[in-house]
Amino acid sequence: MLRGIALTALAALLWRAMRPQAPDATRVARGDLTSALERWTLTPPARAQVVVDRAPDPVTRDWIRALSDAGTAMRWSSSAPLGASAVVAEPTAEPYGATRVRLAAASGTPVSIADAAGLIDKLPRGGASELELGSVAGSVRASGATFTASTASRDSVALRPVLVLGTAGWESKFTIAALEERGWRVASRVRVAPNVDVTQGPLGAIDTARYAAVVLLDSSAASSAGAVTRYVRDGGGVILAGNAVRGGLSALAAGGLGRRIAGVAGAVASSTPRSGLGVFPLMGLRTDAIPLDTRGEAVTVAARRVAAGRVIQLGYDETWRWRMAGGDDATAAHREWWSRLVSSVAYAPLVRRASAGDVAMIDEAPLASLIDALGAASPLDAAAAPERDDSGVTRILFALAVGSLLLEWASRRLRGAR
Repeated sequence: MLRGIALTALAALLWRAMRPQAPDATRVARGDLTSALERWTLTPPARAQVVVDRAPDPVTRDWIRALSDAGTAMRWSSSAPLGASAVVAEPTAEPYGATRVRLAAASGTPVSIADAAGLIDKLPRGGASELELGSVAGSVRASGATFTASTASRDSVALRPVLVLGTAGWESKFTIAALEERGWRVASRVRVAPNVDVTQGPLGAIDTARYAAVVLLDSSAASSAGAVTRYVRDGGGVILAGNAVRGGLSALAAGGLGRRIAGVAGAVASSTPRSGLGVFPLMGLRTDAIPLDTRGEAVTVAARRVAAGRVIQLGYDETWRWRMAGGDDATAAHREWWSRLVSSVAYAPLVRRASAGDVAMIDEAPLASLIDALGAASPLDAAAAPERDDSGVTRILFALAVGSLLLEWASRRLRGAR
Protein backbone atom coordinates (compact mmCIF):
# COMPACT_ATOMS: atom_id res chain seq x y z
CA MET A 1 0.00 0.00 0.00
CA LEU A 2 2.83 2.43 0.87
CA ARG A 3 4.55 1.69 -2.42
CA GLY A 4 1.30 2.35 -4.26
CA ILE A 5 0.92 5.70 -2.47
CA ALA A 6 4.50 6.64 -3.34
CA LEU A 7 4.06 5.70 -6.99
CA THR A 8 0.79 7.63 -7.18
CA ALA A 9 2.43 10.71 -5.70
CA LEU A 10 5.37 10.44 -8.12
CA ALA A 11 2.96 10.02 -11.03
CA ALA A 12 1.07 13.13 -9.94
CA LEU A 13 4.31 15.09 -9.73
CA LEU A 14 5.33 13.85 -13.19
CA TRP A 15 1.94 14.82 -14.61
CA ARG A 16 2.14 18.28 -13.08
CA ALA A 17 5.61 18.74 -14.55
CA MET A 18 4.63 17.46 -18.00
CA ARG A 19 1.14 18.94 -18.34
CA PRO A 20 0.86 21.44 -21.18
CA GLN A 21 0.49 25.07 -20.32
CA ALA A 22 -2.06 27.23 -22.09
CA PRO A 23 0.25 29.49 -24.11
CA ASP A 24 -2.38 32.11 -24.79
CA ALA A 25 -3.67 32.46 -21.25
CA THR A 26 -2.93 35.73 -19.47
CA ARG A 27 -1.78 35.13 -15.94
CA VAL A 28 -3.23 37.58 -13.40
CA ALA A 29 -1.80 38.46 -9.98
CA ARG A 30 -3.49 40.59 -7.33
CA GLY A 31 -2.60 41.95 -3.91
CA ASP A 32 0.89 40.96 -2.78
CA LEU A 33 2.77 40.49 -6.04
CA THR A 34 6.01 39.12 -4.62
CA SER A 35 5.19 35.40 -4.84
CA ALA A 36 3.69 35.76 -8.33
CA LEU A 37 6.70 37.71 -9.58
CA GLU A 38 9.02 35.06 -8.16
CA ARG A 39 7.15 32.32 -10.06
CA TRP A 40 7.08 34.36 -13.24
CA THR A 41 10.82 34.96 -12.94
CA LEU A 42 11.45 31.19 -12.83
CA THR A 43 8.76 30.28 -15.37
CA PRO A 44 7.90 33.33 -17.47
CA PRO A 45 4.37 33.31 -18.91
CA ALA A 46 3.73 34.62 -22.40
CA ARG A 47 1.33 37.25 -21.06
CA ALA A 48 0.70 38.50 -17.56
CA GLN A 49 -1.23 41.25 -15.85
CA VAL A 50 -0.95 42.67 -12.36
CA VAL A 51 -3.88 44.25 -10.54
CA VAL A 52 -2.76 46.77 -7.92
CA ASP A 53 -4.68 48.67 -5.26
CA ARG A 54 -1.93 51.32 -4.88
CA ALA A 55 1.06 52.46 -6.90
CA PRO A 56 3.79 49.80 -6.50
CA ASP A 57 7.08 50.65 -4.84
CA PRO A 58 10.18 51.14 -7.03
CA VAL A 59 11.52 47.60 -6.47
CA THR A 60 8.24 45.97 -7.52
CA ARG A 61 7.84 48.32 -10.47
CA ASP A 62 11.38 47.62 -11.70
CA TRP A 63 10.79 43.88 -11.27
CA ILE A 64 7.67 44.05 -13.44
CA ARG A 65 9.54 46.07 -16.05
CA ALA A 66 12.39 43.56 -16.05
CA LEU A 67 9.91 40.74 -16.79
CA SER A 68 8.53 42.83 -19.64
CA ASP A 69 12.02 43.42 -21.02
CA ALA A 70 12.69 39.66 -20.77
CA GLY A 71 9.83 38.87 -23.15
CA THR A 72 6.65 38.62 -21.05
CA ALA A 73 3.87 40.87 -22.32
CA MET A 74 3.15 42.69 -19.06
CA ARG A 75 0.10 44.86 -18.44
CA TRP A 76 -1.31 46.45 -15.34
CA SER A 77 -4.64 47.65 -14.03
CA SER A 78 -5.90 48.93 -10.70
CA SER A 79 -8.76 47.86 -8.50
CA ALA A 80 -9.39 51.55 -7.65
CA PRO A 81 -8.29 54.83 -9.26
CA LEU A 82 -4.69 55.63 -8.31
CA GLY A 83 -4.11 59.19 -7.13
CA ALA A 84 -1.52 61.19 -9.03
CA SER A 85 1.19 62.66 -6.82
CA ALA A 86 4.62 64.26 -6.96
CA VAL A 87 7.00 65.45 -4.25
CA VAL A 88 10.42 67.06 -4.45
CA ALA A 89 12.90 68.43 -1.89
CA GLU A 90 15.26 71.26 -2.77
CA PRO A 91 17.76 73.29 -0.76
CA THR A 92 16.73 76.90 -0.20
CA ALA A 93 19.04 79.78 -0.97
CA GLU A 94 19.04 80.73 2.70
CA PRO A 95 22.08 80.88 4.99
CA TYR A 96 20.54 78.59 7.63
CA GLY A 97 20.26 75.70 5.15
CA ALA A 98 16.54 74.90 5.10
CA THR A 99 14.95 72.37 2.76
CA ARG A 100 11.88 73.31 0.72
CA VAL A 101 9.48 70.43 0.09
CA ARG A 102 6.91 70.89 -2.68
CA LEU A 103 3.99 68.47 -2.96
CA ALA A 104 1.22 68.04 -5.51
CA ALA A 105 -1.41 65.37 -4.92
CA ALA A 106 -4.90 64.58 -6.13
CA SER A 107 -7.42 66.78 -4.33
CA GLY A 108 -9.97 65.28 -2.00
CA THR A 109 -7.87 62.59 -0.31
CA PRO A 110 -5.84 63.04 2.90
CA VAL A 111 -2.06 63.10 2.55
CA SER A 112 0.45 62.73 5.38
CA ILE A 113 4.01 64.04 5.11
CA ALA A 114 6.74 62.40 7.17
CA ASP A 115 10.47 61.74 7.28
CA ALA A 116 12.56 59.16 9.09
CA ALA A 117 11.97 60.93 12.41
CA GLY A 118 8.16 60.80 12.16
CA LEU A 119 5.10 62.72 11.00
CA ILE A 120 5.68 66.30 9.81
CA ASP A 121 2.25 67.46 8.66
CA LYS A 122 -1.12 66.35 7.28
CA LEU A 123 -3.11 67.74 4.38
CA PRO A 124 -6.75 66.73 4.96
CA ARG A 125 -7.74 67.44 1.36
CA GLY A 126 -4.52 66.82 -0.53
CA GLY A 127 -3.82 69.32 -3.30
CA ALA A 128 -0.68 71.44 -3.62
CA SER A 129 1.50 72.49 -0.70
CA GLU A 130 4.94 73.84 0.08
CA LEU A 131 6.82 73.28 3.34
CA GLU A 132 10.08 74.81 4.48
CA LEU A 133 11.85 72.51 6.91
CA GLY A 134 14.80 73.54 9.04
CA SER A 135 16.12 69.97 9.08
CA VAL A 136 15.15 66.69 7.43
CA ALA A 137 15.89 63.19 8.72
CA GLY A 138 16.49 60.93 5.74
CA SER A 139 13.95 60.90 2.95
CA VAL A 140 10.62 62.72 2.95
CA ARG A 141 7.48 60.68 2.22
CA ALA A 142 4.05 61.86 1.13
CA SER A 143 1.54 59.05 1.66
CA GLY A 144 -2.07 58.80 0.54
CA ALA A 145 -4.58 55.98 0.21
CA THR A 146 -3.20 54.77 -3.14
CA PHE A 147 0.37 56.08 -3.26
CA THR A 148 3.56 56.77 -1.35
CA ALA A 149 5.85 59.32 -2.96
CA SER A 150 9.32 59.79 -1.51
CA THR A 151 12.15 62.22 -2.09
CA ALA A 152 15.37 63.51 -0.53
CA SER A 153 17.47 66.62 -0.99
CA ARG A 154 20.45 65.51 -3.04
CA ASP A 155 22.05 68.92 -3.52
CA SER A 156 23.17 71.89 -1.48
CA VAL A 157 23.84 75.46 -2.57
CA ALA A 158 26.89 77.70 -2.49
CA LEU A 159 25.92 81.07 -1.04
CA ARG A 160 28.18 84.04 -1.62
CA PRO A 161 27.91 87.44 0.10
CA VAL A 162 25.18 89.99 -0.63
CA LEU A 163 26.22 93.45 -1.82
CA VAL A 164 24.14 96.36 -0.48
CA LEU A 165 24.48 99.80 -2.11
CA GLY A 166 22.74 102.88 -0.73
CA THR A 167 22.95 106.22 1.02
CA ALA A 168 23.74 106.56 4.72
CA GLY A 169 20.50 106.44 6.67
CA TRP A 170 18.11 104.24 8.60
CA GLU A 171 17.14 102.17 5.54
CA SER A 172 20.74 101.18 4.79
CA LYS A 173 21.52 100.55 8.45
CA PHE A 174 18.57 98.27 9.17
CA THR A 175 18.54 96.46 5.82
CA ILE A 176 22.16 95.44 6.39
CA ALA A 177 21.36 94.52 10.00
CA ALA A 178 18.36 92.41 8.97
CA LEU A 179 20.40 90.39 6.46
CA GLU A 180 23.33 89.90 8.83
CA GLU A 181 21.04 88.80 11.65
CA ARG A 182 19.51 86.23 9.31
CA GLY A 183 22.98 84.82 8.61
CA TRP A 184 23.85 86.42 5.28
CA ARG A 185 27.38 87.63 4.70
CA VAL A 186 27.02 91.27 3.68
CA ALA A 187 29.34 93.55 1.78
CA SER A 188 28.20 97.18 1.55
CA ARG A 189 29.06 100.53 0.09
CA VAL A 190 27.19 103.37 1.80
CA ARG A 191 27.48 106.92 0.51
CA VAL A 192 27.84 109.50 3.29
CA ALA A 193 28.73 112.51 1.13
CA PRO A 194 29.53 113.24 -2.53
CA ASN A 195 32.49 111.05 -3.51
CA VAL A 196 32.73 109.74 0.07
CA ASP A 197 31.72 106.14 0.74
CA VAL A 198 31.90 103.87 3.77
CA THR A 199 32.57 100.27 2.80
CA GLN A 200 32.28 96.95 4.58
CA GLY A 201 33.26 93.43 3.64
CA PRO A 202 34.83 92.04 0.47
CA LEU A 203 34.33 94.64 -2.29
CA GLY A 204 35.33 94.08 -5.88
CA ALA A 205 33.92 93.68 -9.35
CA ILE A 206 30.18 93.00 -9.34
CA ASP A 207 29.93 89.50 -10.79
CA THR A 208 28.42 86.11 -9.95
CA ALA A 209 31.78 84.74 -8.80
CA ARG A 210 31.74 87.21 -5.90
CA TYR A 211 28.12 88.02 -4.95
CA ALA A 212 24.89 86.06 -4.60
CA ALA A 213 22.71 89.19 -4.96
CA VAL A 214 22.94 92.97 -5.16
CA VAL A 215 20.51 95.21 -3.24
CA LEU A 216 20.19 98.81 -4.42
CA LEU A 217 18.30 100.91 -1.89
CA ASP A 218 18.21 104.21 -3.78
CA SER A 219 19.53 106.04 -6.84
CA SER A 220 22.98 106.64 -5.31
CA ALA A 221 24.33 103.54 -7.12
CA ALA A 222 23.94 105.12 -10.57
CA SER A 223 27.68 104.82 -11.19
CA SER A 224 27.40 101.05 -10.92
CA ALA A 225 24.42 100.72 -13.30
CA GLY A 226 26.46 99.20 -16.14
CA ALA A 227 28.14 96.62 -13.88
CA VAL A 228 24.82 95.70 -12.25
CA THR A 229 23.17 95.23 -15.66
CA ARG A 230 25.97 92.90 -16.80
CA TYR A 231 25.74 91.05 -13.49
CA VAL A 232 22.02 90.36 -13.95
CA ARG A 233 22.43 89.20 -17.54
CA ASP A 234 25.12 86.76 -16.38
CA GLY A 235 22.67 85.18 -13.92
CA GLY A 236 22.87 87.36 -10.83
CA GLY A 237 19.97 88.59 -8.74
CA VAL A 238 19.13 92.25 -8.05
CA ILE A 239 16.66 94.03 -5.78
CA LEU A 240 15.72 97.57 -6.80
CA ALA A 241 14.16 99.41 -3.85
CA GLY A 242 12.51 102.81 -3.69
CA ASN A 243 13.82 105.16 -6.36
CA ALA A 244 16.85 103.00 -7.25
CA VAL A 245 15.39 102.51 -10.72
CA ARG A 246 16.11 106.20 -11.41
CA GLY A 247 19.82 105.50 -11.18
CA GLY A 248 20.10 104.35 -14.78
CA LEU A 249 18.56 100.93 -14.18
CA SER A 250 15.21 101.37 -15.92
CA ALA A 251 16.13 98.60 -18.38
CA LEU A 252 16.09 96.12 -15.50
CA ALA A 253 12.99 97.42 -13.72
CA ALA A 254 9.65 95.66 -13.76
CA GLY A 255 7.92 99.02 -14.29
CA GLY A 256 8.09 102.74 -13.70
CA LEU A 257 7.47 104.66 -10.48
CA GLY A 258 4.30 106.57 -9.74
CA ARG A 259 3.66 109.35 -7.25
CA ARG A 260 4.63 108.30 -3.74
CA ILE A 261 1.72 107.15 -1.55
CA ALA A 262 1.96 107.78 2.20
CA GLY A 263 1.42 104.86 4.55
CA VAL A 264 -1.66 104.44 6.70
CA ALA A 265 -1.00 106.09 10.06
CA GLY A 266 -0.32 103.53 12.81
CA ALA A 267 -0.66 100.54 10.47
CA VAL A 268 2.96 99.42 10.93
CA ALA A 269 1.90 98.03 14.32
CA SER A 270 -1.13 96.22 12.88
CA SER A 271 -1.51 92.78 11.30
CA THR A 272 -0.69 94.35 7.90
CA PRO A 273 2.44 96.37 8.76
CA ARG A 274 3.53 97.14 5.19
CA SER A 275 0.32 99.14 4.65
CA GLY A 276 1.79 101.67 7.05
CA LEU A 277 4.88 102.23 4.87
CA GLY A 278 5.24 104.88 2.20
CA VAL A 279 5.49 103.40 -1.28
CA PHE A 280 6.10 104.34 -4.90
CA PRO A 281 3.46 102.37 -6.84
CA LEU A 282 4.90 100.44 -9.78
CA MET A 283 3.28 101.72 -12.95
CA GLY A 284 3.17 100.36 -16.49
CA LEU A 285 4.52 96.88 -15.68
CA ARG A 286 6.33 95.11 -18.47
CA THR A 287 4.58 92.17 -20.10
CA ASP A 288 7.00 89.71 -18.50
CA ALA A 289 6.72 91.22 -14.99
CA ILE A 290 4.82 89.38 -12.25
CA PRO A 291 3.17 91.36 -9.40
CA LEU A 292 4.13 89.90 -6.01
CA ASP A 293 2.44 92.35 -3.64
CA THR A 294 -0.25 95.01 -3.98
CA ARG A 295 -1.93 97.71 -1.94
CA GLY A 296 -5.42 98.07 -3.29
CA GLU A 297 -4.97 98.39 -7.04
CA ALA A 298 -1.39 99.64 -6.75
CA VAL A 299 1.44 97.15 -7.31
CA THR A 300 4.10 97.50 -4.61
CA VAL A 301 6.43 94.56 -5.43
CA ALA A 302 7.04 92.93 -8.82
CA ALA A 303 9.57 90.52 -10.32
CA ARG A 304 10.87 89.65 -13.76
CA ARG A 305 13.61 87.69 -15.45
CA VAL A 306 16.31 89.50 -17.37
CA ALA A 307 18.35 87.13 -19.53
CA ALA A 308 19.76 84.58 -17.05
CA GLY A 309 19.16 86.70 -13.94
CA ARG A 310 16.24 87.75 -11.76
CA VAL A 311 15.12 91.19 -10.62
CA ILE A 312 12.69 92.22 -7.87
CA GLN A 313 11.52 95.82 -7.75
CA LEU A 314 10.17 97.25 -4.49
CA GLY A 315 8.17 100.42 -4.26
CA TYR A 316 9.00 100.70 -0.55
CA ASP A 317 11.79 103.08 0.42
CA GLU A 318 11.54 103.18 4.24
CA THR A 319 11.06 99.63 5.45
CA TRP A 320 13.04 100.51 8.58
CA ARG A 321 9.86 102.08 9.99
CA TRP A 322 8.33 98.58 10.10
CA ARG A 323 11.20 97.34 12.22
CA MET A 324 11.31 100.35 14.53
CA ALA A 325 7.60 101.10 15.01
CA GLY A 326 6.00 97.70 14.48
CA GLY A 327 4.67 95.21 16.99
CA ASP A 328 6.55 92.76 19.18
CA ASP A 329 7.47 90.53 16.24
CA ALA A 330 8.35 93.40 13.87
CA THR A 331 12.12 92.87 14.07
CA ALA A 332 11.86 89.18 13.20
CA ALA A 333 9.25 89.79 10.48
CA HIS A 334 11.32 92.56 8.87
CA ARG A 335 14.38 90.33 8.98
CA GLU A 336 12.59 87.38 7.41
CA TRP A 337 10.94 89.52 4.72
CA TRP A 338 14.25 90.94 3.51
CA SER A 339 15.93 87.53 3.67
CA ARG A 340 13.21 85.92 1.56
CA LEU A 341 13.45 88.68 -1.03
CA VAL A 342 17.19 88.14 -1.35
CA SER A 343 16.76 84.36 -1.37
CA SER A 344 14.26 84.53 -4.22
CA VAL A 345 16.71 86.28 -6.56
CA ALA A 346 20.05 84.97 -5.25
CA TYR A 347 22.50 83.31 -7.58
CA ALA A 348 23.16 80.07 -5.67
CA PRO A 349 24.81 77.34 -7.79
CA LEU A 350 24.01 73.77 -6.79
CA VAL A 351 26.65 71.59 -5.17
CA ARG A 352 26.12 67.87 -5.66
CA ARG A 353 26.30 65.79 -2.52
CA ALA A 354 25.26 62.35 -1.31
CA SER A 355 21.67 62.16 -0.14
CA ALA A 356 20.97 61.66 3.54
CA GLY A 357 18.07 59.38 2.58
CA ASP A 358 18.00 56.07 0.77
CA VAL A 359 18.51 57.23 -2.81
CA ALA A 360 17.55 53.81 -4.19
CA MET A 361 14.06 54.15 -2.69
CA ILE A 362 13.36 57.67 -3.92
CA ASP A 363 10.12 57.66 -5.90
CA GLU A 364 9.07 61.26 -6.51
CA ALA A 365 6.11 60.57 -8.84
CA PRO A 366 4.84 56.97 -8.37
CA LEU A 367 1.96 56.97 -10.85
CA ALA A 368 3.93 58.82 -13.54
CA SER A 369 6.85 56.39 -13.08
CA LEU A 370 4.49 53.41 -13.35
CA ILE A 371 3.01 54.69 -16.61
CA ASP A 372 6.49 55.49 -17.92
CA ALA A 373 7.66 51.96 -17.13
CA LEU A 374 4.63 49.91 -18.27
CA GLY A 375 2.38 52.25 -20.23
CA ALA A 376 -1.17 53.25 -19.40
CA ALA A 377 -3.48 51.00 -17.40
CA SER A 378 -5.30 48.27 -19.32
CA PRO A 379 -8.73 46.74 -18.66
CA LEU A 380 -8.67 43.28 -17.17
CA ASP A 381 -8.86 40.53 -19.82
CA ALA A 382 -12.13 38.60 -19.40
CA ALA A 383 -10.40 35.35 -20.37
CA ALA A 384 -7.47 35.87 -18.03
CA ALA A 385 -6.69 33.09 -15.60
CA PRO A 386 -5.96 34.04 -12.00
CA GLU A 387 -2.45 33.25 -10.89
CA ARG A 388 -2.37 30.32 -8.48
CA ASP A 389 0.43 29.30 -6.23
CA ASP A 390 0.66 25.51 -6.70
CA SER A 391 3.92 25.19 -4.83
CA GLY A 392 2.06 23.98 -1.73
CA VAL A 393 0.47 21.06 -3.61
CA THR A 394 3.86 20.18 -5.10
CA ARG A 395 5.48 20.15 -1.67
CA ILE A 396 2.70 17.94 -0.25
CA LEU A 397 3.01 15.42 -3.09
CA PHE A 398 6.79 15.33 -2.73
CA ALA A 399 6.56 14.82 1.03
CA LEU A 400 3.96 12.10 0.53
CA ALA A 401 6.16 10.23 -1.96
CA VAL A 402 9.29 10.47 0.18
CA GLY A 403 7.41 9.62 3.37
CA SER A 404 5.76 6.59 1.83
CA LEU A 405 9.07 5.26 0.50
CA LEU A 406 10.72 5.74 3.90
CA LEU A 407 7.84 4.02 5.70
CA GLU A 408 8.01 1.11 3.26
CA TRP A 409 11.75 0.78 3.87
CA ALA A 410 11.24 0.95 7.63
CA SER A 411 8.45 -1.66 7.44
CA ARG A 412 10.70 -4.08 5.56
CA ARG A 413 13.55 -3.55 8.03
CA LEU A 414 11.34 -4.06 11.06
CA ARG A 415 9.67 -7.14 9.57
CA GLY A 416 13.09 -8.69 8.89
CA ALA A 417 14.21 -8.01 12.46
CA ARG A 418 11.32 -10.07 13.83
